Amino acid sequence: MATAAETKRTASVRLNNNENPTFVRVSLPHKITEPELSKLINEGIVKNIIAKHTGCTCLSGRINVLIESEFQEAVIVDLSSQAR
Repeated sequence: MATAAETKRTASVRLNNNENPTFVRVSLPHKITEPELSKLINEGIVKNIIAKHTGCTCLSGRINVLIESEFQEAVIVDLSSQAR
C-alpha cells in the first residue's frame, strides 16, 4: 500500500484542440493546496498552454478555462441500451 509521501498528486489538463485550443478543462485532485494550485495555474496553464498558443501570458479570453474538483467517490452510470 502506498504511503502519502509516495502517492503522486496530479491535475489533469485537457485541450479541445492541440493546434488551436479555445477551451481548457482542468481536473483538480482532492484537497488541492495553495502551492499546488499556484504551480498548476502559472506553469501548467499560463506558461505551457496560454503563452504557447497566444504569444502572451494574459488570460484575455481567447482560451476559456474550466476548473473542476475531483471528488473522492463518483457514480458511474451505464448508458448502454441493455441497462435498466
